[in-house]
Amino acid sequence: ELELQSNRKSPMFRQITLIKLKSGVTDQQLAELSSGFSKLSNIVSGIHRFDFGPDKNLEDLTMDYALVIDFESEAYWKEYRAHPDHVCFAKNAMNIIARVERVQYEVKQEV
Repeated sequence: ELELQSNRKSPMFRQITLIKLKSGVTDQQLAELSSGFSKLSNIVSGIHRFDFGPDKNLEDLTMDYALVIDFESEAYWKEYRAHPDHVCFAKNAMNIIARVERVQYEVKQEV
């Protein structure tokens, strides 16, 4: 697998999403958020990594939840963003989300 990655012609495309939840979110709501992310992990074929979870609360002033997705290309990212399952999940999740921060970039080399 490492050999395949080192022979890639184009860099992987990564999105990191950080989420700040609204105050008063219950453990059940957090579990439903995680379950919803699990269902999105393979809605497009170009997803290579779909990792998510709540913050470990090791520092003050951090976000509450993180999501890291690696796509084969920017085109697969666009397909994911527009997919009806993603759009519906994101709309519903905003009921418990206060703020979302995102960054997308090309992964030049995997270690």
